[in-house]
Amino acid sequence: MRKLLILVLFAAILHSSVLANEGLLNSSYEEVASVLGKPSRHDNGSVSDTRYDRYHFEARGWKAAVLFIDGKAQKLDTEKSDSSSLSVEDKKAIFEAYDVPGTGQDSKLRGWRQLGENHFIRGDGRVHIITHPTSMTIFWDDLPREFW
Repeated sequence: MRKLLILVLFAAILHSSVLANEGLLNSSYEEVASVLGKPSRHDNGSVSDTRYDRYHFEARGWKAAVLFIDGKAQKLDTEKSDSSSLSVEDKKAIFEAYDVPGTGQDSKLRGWRQLGENHFIRGDGRVHIITHPTSMTIFWDDLPREFW
């Protein structure tokens, strides 16, 4: 029950983000930190002449690594702090947090289509989610492939 409450809070936080239908994507560092708290670690560098910053957060039973390019969140890797498997409910809450409003309720994954075994793209083609047993990666479609 406690895990479900934490998951609901995590999803609610994502929904209450400045850009609710984008979750934390496209948010500034300040907006992300206001939701996830102070980062525990920070690294930066360059890939194919693209400078990036990556901040690592841990809050409310979840860990997240958020990749920023040009000051905006472009990718989010998330997992439970205890590294346990994500439940169907965990995954569903994250998919719903990044869905486009107004999509049909009767589709298998509202507003999402499957590109591969664990790779999904949002109905508008803008956001990808890659699922793993213990984590999920959410990122913009135009994120350079080197960052996937």
